[in-house]
Amino acid sequence: MKIVGGPGSTELARKISVLLNAPLVAAKMKHFPDGEFYFRLEEKVSGEDILVVQSLYPPQDSRVIELFLMLHTIRDLKASEVKVFIPYLAYSRQDERYLDGECLSSGMIAKMLEHLGIDALYTIDIHNEKVLKMYTVPAYNLTASEELAKYFAAKDLVDPFVISPDDEKIAIERARNAARTLHADYDFLKKMRDRYTGEITTYPKKFNVKGRDAIIIDDIISTGKTAANATRILKEQGARRVFIGASHALLLGEAAKILKDSGVEEIVGTDSVVNEYAKVSVAPILVKALQDSGKIIS
Repeated sequence: MKIVGGPGSTELARKISVLLNAPLVAAKMKHFPDGEFYFRLEEKVSGEDILVVQSLYPPQDSRVIELFLMLHTIRDLKASEVKVFIPYLAYSRQDERYLDGECLSSGMIAKMLEHLGIDALYTIDIHNEKVLKMYTVPAYNLTASEELAKYFAAKDLVDPFVISPDDEKIAIERARNAARTLHADYDFLKKMRDRYTGEITTYPKKFNVKGRDAIIIDDIISTGKTAANATRILKEQGARRVFIGASHALLLGEAAKILKDSGVEEIVGTDSVVNEYAKVSVAPILVKALQDSGKIIS
């Protein structure tokens, strides 16, 4: 197996290459003055098994086109097998039309990736797991919750308590995974999003958190409002410190300030999104999944 890293994930691709002992394919990438993406493989890939690594964090539209052009080139130059690792899979909120006339963007992305010839897809903590059913090729949703928990385990936590700010099954499972790693208990909050305005309502709930360190485990932090609501509830009930661990810490606009103002001690993200909060790598998560599949060629 050889690795091709996209412009959104060059360092992550390097980490995966090291862990797999698999070579990185040299490639030239740049953007023209008008923004168009140029991509050229500087090594032959004909007959090779290729792993493409490209996360689709903002600007996601540019990241998507970069990925499409990379995949088209790799397939056009006759790679044998093409797997793609997209840690943050943009356009993964909708598995159906919730309002009449909506664009089913997740379905379009799935069709495009399959049309471009991927043989398998790996992602991290997809927002809506039902989206993966749109793929006919194998599509795997991996979780960063345990790796995030390992980071917090080194924080001298006092009687840790893990919480999901969402009551969906997949969100509760992430909290359960993190709690298991920390040998802690866990719980969840219920929230509601207005489909028209996007406004979030978080319903209060009584927790036994007085004097304890709480860790909020979430998939995506975008505006920060959901996690801030959860933080305020925990602090009001006497939580000693509140940490946030997010698989995809987008933190758009004033999100980081909103979280800090609500009482968050530290925000921790993964390198699915390249920013100052990327303190945990998802490389070991993918490598383990590939090794477990028994199909590594190095």
